[in-house]
Amino acid sequence: MFRCLTLILFLFCFYSGLVAADKTDDNALLLQLDKMIEQREVYQKKVEKEITELRKMLDYVGDDKAKFDILSDLFVMYRSFKVDTALIVAEERLQLADRLGEEYVNQGLMNLADALNKIGKHEKALEVLDRVKRTEAVRKDTYFYYLYHTTYLSCYNDETEASKKRLFMQQIKAYKDTLIAISDPNTASYVTNKCGRLGLQGKWDEAIQILSGYYEHCADTNPDKASVEYLLAELYLGKRDMQQAKHFLIRASITDIANAKKVYMSLQQLAILLFQEGDIARAYNYISCSLEDVSFGKARYRIIDIAEYLPIIKAANDSRIKADRDRVLFFLLTLSILVIALVIVFFFLRKKNRNLLKVKQSLVEQNRRLQEMTGNLTRMNEEIKESNHIKEEYIGLLFNICSEYIYKQENDRKSLLKIVNTGSMADISKMLHNQSSTTEDFKLFISKFDTIFLSIFPDFVESFNALLKEDERIQVKEGELLTPELRIYALIRLGINDNSKIANFLHYSLQTVYNYRLKMRNKAIVPGKDLAVQVQKL
Repeated sequence: MFRCLTLILFLFCFYSGLVAADKTDDNALLLQLDKMIEQREVYQKKVEKEITELRKMLDYVGDDKAKFDILSDLFVMYRSFKVDTALIVAEERLQLADRLGEEYVNQGLMNLADALNKIGKHEKALEVLDRVKRTEAVRKDTYFYYLYHTTYLSCYNDETEASKKRLFMQQIKAYKDTLIAISDPNTASYVTNKCGRLGLQGKWDEAIQILSGYYEHCADTNPDKASVEYLLAELYLGKRDMQQAKHFLIRASITDIANAKKVYMSLQQLAILLFQEGDIARAYNYISCSLEDVSFGKARYRIIDIAEYLPIIKAANDSRIKADRDRVLFFLLTLSILVIALVIVFFFLRKKNRNLLKVKQSLVEQNRRLQEMTGNLTRMNEEIKESNHIKEEYIGLLFNICSEYIYKQENDRKSLLKIVNTGSMADISKMLHNQSSTTEDFKLFISKFDTIFLSIFPDFVESFNALLKEDERIQVKEGELLTPELRIYALIRLGINDNSKIANFLHYSLQTVYNYRLKMRNKAIVPGKDLAVQVQKL
């Protein structure tokens, strides 16, 4: 009795050790898968690069047979990457096949059926397969029967009526038997269909033993590796061995991601299994990745499959939100305690540093006021400097005009005395008529005003034009310094903003000044009323 109990205990410990080792191995694989999902764009770019190279080869090849073979390689790459593009490639192959012969047409039709099935058009795919002529080569082609098998499997998965599902299952079994009969026993086609048939019969252990033996010799470069791993997972699921099912789903997912496949089932099935185990974060991440990849690959039948798992996604998301909420509440509680502690420390330190803070604030305030005063003084100095310069220039102009006017009056007086003493009234009249008019004197005054203003503000015309729309800018005519519009705004720049004063100074009517200013406001790139303000800043 004692020996029996010892043996049971030993076996229990040994089995527990094996389970723990398996879990450790799976955790390492899950971490690898997480990293690969983050970096799956790298694998995608690699496939895209290979596709680009094949496309370039296709452009340079002139022979229809060579083009047909290159399109075959492209189709193989696209069928698990972008199904809609795979359909286009299949149609291109079929067009070439019309010129190459019957066997090529059969291959093109099979590719077309394959793509149609993947985008969800199962009945259309069956119609295309029925168009394939049953030649000797076709009867031995495992791809042909594989297409019938997978298309009926898709129909079975989509069908809800029990009687039709039974008919589809009969077809699936029949084509499995056909594939087993025509396949080489050493090929993946034979092994996977043989094991699938055993699985349908409930012979899980026998199927797993055969498939595991094949998998041990399955190289990483074998295109069927992911399918073998996924089938192993399905067989373990049938056997209710969740640990081994999870292990092979992880491996199948890694293989699919490494090959940049976008049309797969392994990752979403793994997400469901992880969800059932309580690994919500990974389940949500994996199902989201599956949705993104299948949407990218445009495989409608896979999108329909994933749509069944949407409640799982929602449940996972809700669970994560609740867990996050609980964590946030915990952190808030911890943070509140820390804040209270910090407040106590703050008031303790504040009591000691209050005087220092007041002095610091006082210094900052004084510094700010000094900076403001310095800025104001600088602006005032600049304004006084400009004002003094303007005054100097225009006082000089005033003295010069007055001096010239006095000198002119003196000359006119002497001329009149001379004529009065020696001449007649006719000579006086002639002299008065020959003297320059007030208009000419005003023009001379304006010319001097323009000259002095531009000596003070040499860039005024360019700066003022910068305030106008590009096609409305003022062009000063040759021989002129300022136009009437520029002269009005020159006075505004000097601080004369009143329209009546501007009109008196320039001998314009008040309406003329108003019209000129309105005209310029309409041409300005700044709001009309702001033009005068901007001019004063030039």
